[in-house]
Formats: sequence, C-alpha cells, structure tokens
Amino acid sequence: MAPTRRGKAPQHWLDLTEAERRDAVVALGLPRFRADQISRHVFEGLDLDPAGWTDLPAEDRQRVAEAFLPRLLTDVRPLSCDGGTTLKTLWRLHDGSLIESVLMRYGVPGIRASGNGRNRATLCISSQAGCGMACPFCATGQGGLQRNLSAAEILAQVLAGARTLADGQIPGGPGRINNIVFMGMGEPLANYKAIMATVRTLTAPGPHGLGISARGITVSTVGLVPRIDQLATEGLPVTLAVSLHAPDDELRDELCPINTRWNVAELIDAAHAYFVATKRRVSIEYALIRDVNDQPERAAMLADVLRRDGGYGWVHVNLIPLNPTPGSKWTASRRDDERAFVRVLERRGVAVTVRDTRGREIDGACGQLAASQAAG
Repeated sequence: MAPTRRGKAPQHWLDLTEAERRDAVVALGLPRFRADQISRHVFEGLDLDPAGWTDLPAEDRQRVAEAFLPRLLTDVRPLSCDGGTTLKTLWRLHDGSLIESVLMRYGVPGIRASGNGRNRATLCISSQAGCGMACPFCATGQGGLQRNLSAAEILAQVLAGARTLADGQIPGGPGRINNIVFMGMGEPLANYKAIMATVRTLTAPGPHGLGISARGITVSTVGLVPRIDQLATEGLPVTLAVSLHAPDDELRDELCPINTRWNVAELIDAAHAYFVATKRRVSIEYALIRDVNDQPERAAMLADVLRRDGGYGWVHVNLIPLNPTPGSKWTASRRDDERAFVRVLERRGVAVTVRDTRGREIDGACGQLAASQAAG
C-alpha cells in the first residue's frame, strides 16, 4: 500500500479533553451522556471498535467510528523474545511513517529471562516518527526527524499495550501496565504539547483516562533545558530522565549535539531544579560506549558533575550497555570496564544501576526495527 502524504494525523477521540468530547458528541447530534459511554469503552474496555458496543444504538456506532475513531496504527511487525515477556511492535501510521513500542514484563514465575522481583509491566513508547537530535550512536537519530506524533498516536500505543496485557497475550496471565516510559523513538520534550496532553489523559481517572499514577510515568530528554524548566511547573510528578552520556562538554558535544546549545552545567542545573520543584528523583541515563565514555576518570567526572547540596540524594544513574546498530563504529563497553565504572560511582556514594538488556535479539535499540523495515 502506497503511503499517503506525510502530515498531521486525523483528529481522534484520544486527542480531546473531557469537555471537548462532550461538545463533540453533541455537535454530532448525539446526547451528551454518550461521551462518557464512549470513553468507558475506550479507556476501561480498551476497545477502539464501536461495532460491538451494544449500549449504543446500531445506527450510531458507525457515525461514532467515522467521526471519532479513525485508525491510527497498523501492526506491521511484532517480534518477541525473553520467553515471550518482551514484545516489540513496529507500527505504520496513516501517512506511512514507522514507529516502535516495546512492552516488557518482569518477574514472571518460571521465565528466568523476565528477571526477578514482583510481576510488573513497562511500556516504552515513541513520541516522534524519527528524531532530530542527531546523536550519532542512536539508530533513530541516524534517520532524522519525520514529524511529531499526535497525542492520540502516542496514546494508541498505550492502549494497544494495555489490551495485549489485559487479554493475557504475554506470559504471566492477564495484567496491567505499571510503568510508561517516553524512551522510544523521538525527543519527547520537542513534542511538548502532545506529551503533556498524553500524560494528562494517562493520569486522568476513569472513565476519562487510564488512571495511571504520574509516578509511574518517565519522560526522557536529551537536554532541552527550557522544556525541563516548563515541565517543572506542570504539577505532574513524573520522573525526569536525562540522557547525559558524557560528563564533559567536549565529548558530549560529539555524542549529543544539542549540548552545543545547552551545555552540561546548564542541563544538570535544570535537572536539579526539577527535583527541587517536584521532589522526584531524577534519572541520569548514560549509555556506556567502549573506549569513548566508559573510562574510570569519566566516572569520577560524572560524580563531580552530579554532586548537589552536599550529596547525591537527588539523582540516580542508570547505566545502559549500548545496543550497537549495524555498521556503527560505536559498541558496548567491555564488562570489566562497566564494572570499574560502577565501582567508581559507588565509592563516591552515587546511586547507580546497570539497565537490564532486554530485546537485543529483536533489534532492541529504538529505531533499529524501523530502520531495517525501511531499508527492506
């Protein structure tokens, strides 16, 4: 099927606020109370197909579908691994753009690859088709930015993941999404308006949203300082994740070109101010790249950069073993170098973990699956 012209997605029920939904059904000639019925099906029933909504008259179901529920995502290529507890999905949008989401379930009894701890599920979602930040080690950044996603296109990824879990399609039985991370394709804070609309719908109680705690939502950024400042004023205690990847400007200018606009000091100051405003500990994301940013001296520099108010209580470092893209000169650190980096941070009192590597055998890094599909 030839893609249609790239551009803005059609407006959808998921784009509307509670008040706008009620106005929209009235404008369609339906009673105002139908808005809550539709929202119950969408957010509580996780159902975007009115054909089976028997509490709506048959003649109204098609009108509702045409007016409010255009198809936003088409499942192109689902891939699973880790005993079926990691599911990566490639989606095609209305204009042919490709995005990805990843559903990861943890602590499933009898499946060692799912890890330990309580049974929980995290969904990683995309906020843009492509990315304009041009980080050279990132598969999405190599492809450039195509366009922002609408709030509905972002939320549709969540509904799809939630329905997959609710239907028991992931090992571990029927379940719910516990955490949502904006760490898929794109720079979330470069699509700020849609991200905020999405978060407000995610956190809204039923039947007007999904009722997910803001504390279970993580918004990442590579360093858009003014948007971090703005996020701190929204009254939404989401977790902020800063993709730092280098503690010094010379190296970070190369790894994250946005650093030439807002440098390391400005970024860390903004992140700390976010912590002060929200009381939410900030996550520092740091992809370990062999012989590039994984030296013990850089770990010490990182500790120096992060020290605020006499300590490190405001921050947690999340080290990420790099998932290399095909043909890239960038690759993951040696395990000995990774362990040495961790030791330096721990000796300084910095809270640090190494991220679980899920989905490596299914093009786990964001953008890899879309890139391979486009190339094919």
